[in-house]
Amino acid sequence: MSSQIFIDAFFDFLKVLPILVIAIIVSQIIAVLLPSKKTKDIFKENKKNIAKASVVGIMSPGPLLAYLPFLKTLKEKKVAVSLIAAFITGQTLIGPGRLFLELDYFGWEFFAVRVVLAFFIAVAMGVSFKFLERYIKY
Repeated sequence: MSSQIFIDAFFDFLKVLPILVIAIIVSQIIAVLLPSKKTKDIFKENKKNIAKASVVGIMSPGPLLAYLPFLKTLKEKKVAVSLIAAFITGQTLIGPGRLFLELDYFGWEFFAVRVVLAFFIAVAMGVSFKFLERYIKY
């Protein structure tokens, strides 16, 4: 039984591996080619960008594990933690891979409400982090 769990975990990891490799490559390109100031200018912290980060997170396929190297590089380049938190929250709550499963099991109304609520939750998380950044240094 335990060997089957290991085998299943290994094959699940292989499914994630292409996205993980792409995220690592992108994060290294950003780390090498974009100076911190330029990166911070591209990813300015404001409510509009928090909403964009939430949407991009919601639309990002695959597990969060694949995006963590990229997000770490953005944090090291001084991108606002509020944007990273909004992305992570949106990505965790919804994913395009769930679309067909949830439509089949629960219907389009359920999925639409979940997407809208996930968006507002992700934006609220980003705004909360923006507020907390005044008091807590991450």
